[in-house]
Amino acid sequence: MIDQGVSSLSNVVVSIVVARALSGEGFGAFAAATIGFFLVIGIARAFLGEPLLALYSHATPDARRRLVPDMLGASLVVSVVCGVGVAAFGAVIGGPSGLALEALGVVMPCIIVQDFWRYAFIVDRAGMALAVDLAWLAGVLVALPLAPDDAGPAWYVMAWGLTAGLGAVLGLVIGRIRHWPHPFRWLVDHRDTGGRFFGEFLTGSAVSNIVMASVGGIAGLDVLGAVRASQVFYGPLNTIHNGIYLTVVPEGAQARDHPSRLLKIMIVATAGVVTASVALMVVGLVLPDAWGSALFGSTWPDAQELMFPMGLAMLTGGLATGGYAGIRSLGAVRESLRARLQAAAPQLVLPVIGVALAAGWGYSVGLAVAQAAMALIWWAAFRRALVARQARVATGEEAAQQDAPMTSTGTR
Repeated sequence: MIDQGVSSLSNVVVSIVVARALSGEGFGAFAAATIGFFLVIGIARAFLGEPLLALYSHATPDARRRLVPDMLGASLVVSVVCGVGVAAFGAVIGGPSGLALEALGVVMPCIIVQDFWRYAFIVDRAGMALAVDLAWLAGVLVALPLAPDDAGPAWYVMAWGLTAGLGAVLGLVIGRIRHWPHPFRWLVDHRDTGGRFFGEFLTGSAVSNIVMASVGGIAGLDVLGAVRASQVFYGPLNTIHNGIYLTVVPEGAQARDHPSRLLKIMIVATAGVVTASVALMVVGLVLPDAWGSALFGSTWPDAQELMFPMGLAMLTGGLATGGYAGIRSLGAVRESLRARLQAAAPQLVLPVIGVALAAGWGYSVGLAVAQAAMALIWWAAFRRALVARQARVATGEEAAQQDAPMTSTGTR
């Protein structure tokens, strides 16, 4: 949890500094680059981090460490391809948003390789995962005060991304690579699982971020900036959710053959996220204007109006925590993709309708309803996978999830 907090803190710090330093339109351009970041990091995790957690959390530490060199090679390939794509898209759209995306494309290898090391360390060597995140945070804290007076969104994106390189280099130093990284072996060995996670990402996180981009297209960059500022305020909830996810998936994987224990783990995880959501929403509603303005500058008055509906969206999204993490713990890749596809329709349609009807407020309300539907879908999918698991255990079938492909290591 501490590691996830440090990882998210660098993002939050940059967002707050940019919100204070730039106009609403400038912060909207930075938000566009943030959307690009989440899209690309989601793609990278689909092919790297998610297969590692879902398929190897119950393997031995030595088996996981044998995977690291090939995962590093794959992360370099993914980062270069994604970086070129983001930069090219930025060049096409032009303007402040385009420049910010071009900067993001340049620093993408630093960001993706740093994130790879977090996943490589998180199960067995959490202290090292914390170290690579602390290196990034330290770099951010040093770089931001050096911003020139006329710094625009692209400068902040570049500074933020380059400092991720500190964590990437530190991971390489302490990661003890056993052989030269192969650029494609991990991707080839896990093409089926990675492809499913990629498809799941495209119909989940990508849908969410595309809808977020529609806020700027329909309601303008000022509204996009206000929505993004409200999301930054609720950013600690994402930290808590991600920290719990990275903790309970390996723990749940160890409890695969004990369904009642696994279910209890997921219920407790969900309760923790929901409790934190309620607490932070109360803080957002009572936060003095002076404090909000100090954090977000001129963006705060518009963001303040979204505190309640966006907080409600965070709460309903938190309800899905146990179902989502439970599916991952069971390694039920096909069931997971099916659930994501089912949740795509409300997540895509409802927020867009909302922003068309009532700008930022409408977006937040539509998102809250869509998140509630998503939570129901994930828990239903988890229940089905859990029943199937119970049946396999009762009949004495092989404990390993049949969705997990054999790899070059010979370990499921």
